Amino acid sequence: MPLSARHFDITEWADYSRRLVSPEQQTQMLAHLSSGCSKCEKIELLFGKFAVVCARESAYEVPEVAERQVKALFSINRPERRSALQRVWGALVYDSVNDPQPVGVRGTHQISRQVLFHAGDYSVDLRFEHEQGSASMVLVGQISNQKAPEDLMANMPVILLAGKREVTRSLSNSFGEFQMEYVPETDLRLLVPMESRGQELEVVLGRAPQA
Repeated sequence: MPLSARHFDITEWADYSRRLVSPEQQTQMLAHLSSGCSKCEKIELLFGKFAVVCARESAYEVPEVAERQVKALFSINRPERRSALQRVWGALVYDSVNDPQPVGVRGTHQISRQVLFHAGDYSVDLRFEHEQGSASMVLVGQISNQKAPEDLMANMPVILLAGKREVTRSLSNSFGEFQMEYVPETDLRLLVPMESRGQELEVVLGRAPQA
């Protein structure tokens, strides 16, 4: 069978349109087209148009502003993170705002609040500190195991979220203590993934009081 009579498959025509075939094969394929094969002619024409479109698109440079806007849009609509860890919700058991302030403390320039949550076998003790006039809040906390106090909650990631967005994160020390600074906003919650224990603590903070 003459070379010009041989049919070439789709992969070969795709390579032909991108100039990826050898000179010998290119000559064979040109000869085959010249023989009048309507089927291969249609395939070659389709891939030729596609190659032109790809070359045109690759030469187009997307404006940086448009790229940032699209990435931000996908970030907003990103599905909420799903975790295989068992979620353990924290229940508020103490809030210092319910305690009467002693004389001499009510007029201080620093506002402090202490809260305590119980989440399963664990407790999350938090203290908020805010200097009047400052935009930032300092959060100091400690995670502990109520049933096994000797179980030190070291190297636990502590993630502060506003809705689905991560605001900041910290890592607990050998005593389960951590600290972070952030700007107060609504819908705040703390997430403490404990991979080795198969659990994830979640504490809903809302919005801490400020000046």
